[in-house]
Amino acid sequence: MAENDFIPRLDREAALDPTIQPLPETVDLAAEPGEIFLTGVTGFVGAYLLRDLLETTRARVHCLVRAYNPDQAVQRVRQNLDSYLIWQEAYQSRIVPVVGDLKLPLFGLTEAAFRDLAARIDSIYHCGSKLSYIAPYEYLKAANVGGTQEGLRLATTLKAKPFHFVSSLGILLAFKSLVGGQESDELDETKCPDVGYFQTKYVAEKVVRLARDRGIPVTIHRIGLIVGDSQTGVSNVDDFVARVLIGCIQAGYAPDIRHLMDMTPVDFVSAAMVYLSRQPASIGQVFHLLNPTPIHWSDIFDRVLEAGYPVRKVPFNEWVEAIEEHANPDHNPLYPLLPFFHIDFAARMLGVSSTAYQALGTAFTQQALAGSGVRCPAVDRRLIYTFLSRFARNGRLEWEPVGWKAADAAILSPARSSPID
Repeated sequence: MAENDFIPRLDREAALDPTIQPLPETVDLAAEPGEIFLTGVTGFVGAYLLRDLLETTRARVHCLVRAYNPDQAVQRVRQNLDSYLIWQEAYQSRIVPVVGDLKLPLFGLTEAAFRDLAARIDSIYHCGSKLSYIAPYEYLKAANVGGTQEGLRLATTLKAKPFHFVSSLGILLAFKSLVGGQESDELDETKCPDVGYFQTKYVAEKVVRLARDRGIPVTIHRIGLIVGDSQTGVSNVDDFVARVLIGCIQAGYAPDIRHLMDMTPVDFVSAAMVYLSRQPASIGQVFHLLNPTPIHWSDIFDRVLEAGYPVRKVPFNEWVEAIEEHANPDHNPLYPLLPFFHIDFAARMLGVSSTAYQALGTAFTQQALAGSGVRCPAVDRRLIYTFLSRFARNGRLEWEPVGWKAADAAILSPARSSPID
């Protein structure tokens, strides 16, 4: 497929089964849910969503998991949360496994099981998707677009339920202007990059908007470049920012990029999503869950240098060449990403392009969060220390930061006494 051949067809791809229609009941987002349905719980953001739903409600959470049986499904959920140091034994009694698959009609459930689930649950959080930056749209469509439609079907079967959809800021990354990118803007297929994953997220969000237009109560939460937990430093092993930090320290070279970019801690994203999803005024709204105070890689690596890690900052293209020359193919987490750094989308994701994340507005979202106590932590010395210290303690770096005084470190990283993961 030639570049952008698919983009003009994105809007035409978006179709919602005409049988999926709103039910007559009024939905109150502020009502205390007794039963919640959650997808994506074996992923990074989904794990934190599960934790925060369990911590802020008394509900049981029905978790869609690919597994051979319910016991294995619960084990997968537990292992995932445990890997991020957020599992608690008290959670298990409130987790209800739903063995199924996003890409199958009715999530792979029998019609009777699907209707029984629909009768029980009070709200839906659809966080699950199949993620790949190299797979084509057609390969990802069943899980990412089809799974969204099945979630909306569940939301409108037997009783009305709010549908909270996790979308992606990446669907706006082909935007070439510094003006626009607000939460209230209409979708525009020309803003979506020629990347199969983002194309499916664009179409899936379009499907959710069609549901909204029919009167189905939905909220849309767009997320961007997610980084680790701001309190513990724990991150996804495939986290892009973690790979860059660790890979640059190992190779001794870092990109001297001075355009702003987004780095949003996962705990903020989850807390904001849970709060916003419970506010009556959120019905039908779109939220941008990204850091309102962006930073650039050059500043980040200044903090890395302060921490005692010797890296040399060089221009982006020289950095790519340095990684190709100096990174250990067997151990450096950047080495498998080298082909990615040669495409335009990588430049936008890293902030090399001047029209990256800072073009996207967060004013409406910040206003909606006012008074909630949910604030996105700044990407500052403390946060970078927390990440670096965690990387060292789990063996991904050879030593902990040494460039800051011990007394300073105690203030900067209150999570230092947490268990080694």
